Amino acid sequence: MVPYKVLESSEGRVEERNKADLAFCLQLMNSCLNLGVVEEDITRVYRLGPRDRGTESPRPLLVQFARYTSKNLLMENLYKLRHAEQKFKGIVVTHDMTRSERDECKKLVAEAKSMGEQDQSGEYLYKVRGNPGLMKIVKMRKRF
Repeated sequence: MVPYKVLESSEGRVEERNKADLAFCLQLMNSCLNLGVVEEDITRVYRLGPRDRGTESPRPLLVQFARYTSKNLLMENLYKLRHAEQKFKGIVVTHDMTRSERDECKKLVAEAKSMGEQDQSGEYLYKVRGNPGLMKIVKMRKRF
């Protein structure tokens, strides 16, 4: 999983910054999403990309789980972020995808948009759903 917009720690040492990121992830998963994840469930937490001091936006954070079921449980409970406390509000969590999976997703999103534009009734939305590699376009009724 890859959470975006997680503020980076200002600690000088890499180990301290990684501990701060791990603590934030555990707090997100346990106090906000109520998952009951322990530190042993997370294999690795690290920032993606080079550390650029001039940029205001924080780097994405990659979180690797020991079991795939923990990740699935997290992804199923992301709807709770809508009603989370302020420090968790702006966080976006996505699957970690390969370049080919990202390209496939972009292609499906473009196709879903064109299907939505062609739909004359205006009653339906077309969304891309599913795990990476198994994504498909789903027709959903709009809520008014």
